[in-house]
Amino acid sequence: MNHFQKSVTIAARPEAVYAALTTIAGLRSWWTNDCDGSTAVGGTIHFRFGACYNDMRVEAAHAPREVRWQCTRAHTLGEHITKPDEWVGTRPVFQLSDAGAAGTRVDFAHLGLLPSLECYGICENGWAHFLASLQQYLETGVGTPYTGTPSAPSHTLERSATA
Repeated sequence: MNHFQKSVTIAARPEAVYAALTTIAGLRSWWTNDCDGSTAVGGTIHFRFGACYNDMRVEAAHAPREVRWQCTRAHTLGEHITKPDEWVGTRPVFQLSDAGAAGTRVDFAHLGLLPSLECYGICENGWAHFLASLQQYLETGVGTPYTGTPSAPSHTLERSATA
């Protein structure tokens, strides 16, 4: 199957990348500032993007190497989208590995996000943007999460967290 996959090397320690994926403050800084919930294994994180949303159950969190979610509820809007809940049952997975002096390699796969889904194009572009936002957040302290308003200020990271 051709699940969506993308890898990025981030100039930050694996522990800092892991924190950005497993804390509400971290997630708000690169994905969407409108999120809440429990990031503990078995907990559910609620992500909102205006009228769109998804709930992710935390399936695994192995510090600082892996984060795995399963989408339990979703509503995606877009041109030609007739199945707004296509994400339900899909599994975003973040695998982290030490890249030496370069920092951390993030191998991301969204299992179940296939080219045959109506939302694939929107989601492919979205993940490309938000994975770049994760990298930007960890490398510069400022990500580009969804804020609901394009001109709203982005979240910042204390530089000591990536040292």
